[in-house]
Amino acid sequence: MRLLTMRRPIFQVAAAIATAAAPPTLCRVAIRPTNPVSSQLTANLLAQGRRHASVKAQGAYKKKSKRGIPKKLGAKRTGDQYVVPGNILYKQRGTLWWPGENCIMGRDHTIHAMATGYVKYYRDPARHPDRKYIGVVFDKSDTLPYPRHAERKRRLGMTTHPIRTPVEQPAMSPSGIPYEVTRLQNGEKDRLLRLRDDYSYREDNWRIGRLVQTTGLRKTRFRTRKQYLRHRRWRREREIAGQRKAAEERKALGASAGSSKTPVSKKAAKKAKKAKRQ
Repeated sequence: MRLLTMRRPIFQVAAAIATAAAPPTLCRVAIRPTNPVSSQLTANLLAQGRRHASVKAQGAYKKKSKRGIPKKLGAKRTGDQYVVPGNILYKQRGTLWWPGENCIMGRDHTIHAMATGYVKYYRDPARHPDRKYIGVVFDKSDTLPYPRHAERKRRLGMTTHPIRTPVEQPAMSPSGIPYEVTRLQNGEKDRLLRLRDDYSYREDNWRIGRLVQTTGLRKTRFRTRKQYLRHRRWRREREIAGQRKAAEERKALGASAGSSKTPVSKKAAKKAKKAKRQ
């Protein structure tokens, strides 16, 4: 019933069109010429069968942002840039770049620096014809890859410093006092004394520390708190084991003699004597 009610305007329009298209002999009613008012009514009849949304569609009313969370991939250090161990050189998904000299790759394919130096992007056909590598060199003027069978360069965690030549100290001070004096004593080694800022002669601290070796003293070995507690527990366990063993030996000797008494304290003996009286 509802379907027929909805389509009733459409049926009326179709009947009007069929009546207009029929021949005049079959039509009982005279057909009048069409006017703008009738066309307006026809359009209104067609519009009556159209349904509009009366309830707003449930869902996302606000338009979500199309910009997702950035992955932040790509190069983090450029060529010839100074890096320290642990710096990220390149973040990637997959192996677009491979770790080269003094570099390492993480489990998410991130390439890290393993040494202090300068970044180099290069290819090495001897290792692989198609792979691209990222390396770190100690000298900025070096180029990668190094020649085959070349001496490997290692820094061993140290930085280069020029060795300064020691300044030669004169034997005498400007006031005419010698900087170094040798102490001579029978039965002992010669000791070198140096002039201090307060114009007193004193031996170097590292030489004084070595004098302990000449005294014959026994030096105790340094132990940490953990080592001390562990040794104390081991020593206590040894004492308890020794006490138990001695008690078993005394017990065995007392059973063989037959006249030994179990040692008790004065308080226990007094308590036992009081119990007997009662």
